[in-house]
Amino acid sequence: MRLVKKILVCMDINTDSQPALDKAVYLAKAYKAEVVLLSVIYNRGLLSGFFYEKEKLEAAKNGYIKFVERWLNTYADNLQSQGVKVSTDVAWHKPLYEGIIQKAQTHQVDLVIKSTHEHPTLKRFFFTPNDWQLLKACPIPLILAKTQTEQIYHNILAAIDPSHANDKPEMLDELIIRSAVDLSQQLKADCHVAHCYSPIEYQLWSDIGAGMGIGLGPTDFSMGKENYASYVDELKKNQRKQFLEAIEGFDIPDSKQHLEEGYPERFLPEIVQQQYCQLLVLGTVYRTGLIGSTAEKILDEVHCDILSVQIEKN
Repeated sequence: MRLVKKILVCMDINTDSQPALDKAVYLAKAYKAEVVLLSVIYNRGLLSGFFYEKEKLEAAKNGYIKFVERWLNTYADNLQSQGVKVSTDVAWHKPLYEGIIQKAQTHQVDLVIKSTHEHPTLKRFFFTPNDWQLLKACPIPLILAKTQTEQIYHNILAAIDPSHANDKPEMLDELIIRSAVDLSQQLKADCHVAHCYSPIEYQLWSDIGAGMGIGLGPTDFSMGKENYASYVDELKKNQRKQFLEAIEGFDIPDSKQHLEEGYPERFLPEIVQQQYCQLLVLGTVYRTGLIGSTAEKILDEVHCDILSVQIEKN
């Protein structure tokens, strides 16, 4: 994220709301970057048997593509009037996320931005299957822009995991922090870093201790109540040490460091709200598609845009 020269914007012809475009214009002006407006389309109606002849089907499909091109050009004209260099592209492809990734690689972009929308019944933001697949598979930094979020990023939060749970590579935390720091410097925003860790619950600790007491573990170690507080204290010290090692070398003030004891799906949304963050930066592992249930809960609850950066796992 140090240098963003070209941004791919996923345009949705089915809605007038284009939050991804708003964020792309903001970032393009900050980086003096080029914008590619992309619409990936696939209309099953044209393939339902109405056009029996191949030539007529192809003509109908091309007609629809030209309609979408004209629609994109109305946005392109507006961007050009603002001094933003812009081009357009339309792809007939299914599934949508594959078409986006292919075009992102073809255009050699540095950033992909896609809109997410509020569920009309639940009154909450939701991620479509294509959003999740992009998070898992897109090798290029990806911003999922939510509707009704602020256009300007004043506070950026990097969510890291120095304990490297789920076999995450050590370099992933550095990539997350570096991306957040670079963005904050370019946008003159504040950069926060957060890590949430969860001790073993006392009930589980007691159950393990009971099992060890009947010959299922070493008898010279007690997992009773008297040792639980010591365990939690020692865990906190280790997590603090790992956290400070992860942010070492980055200029992160103490007031922007957030180490919380508890489940990330609860505390990360709280940090986002308390620190008035407009962008949450997290990391995934390319090829493995490492997006777990915890991440799903977090992304559904945070009321800000999401930047996902990937690192390739050999």
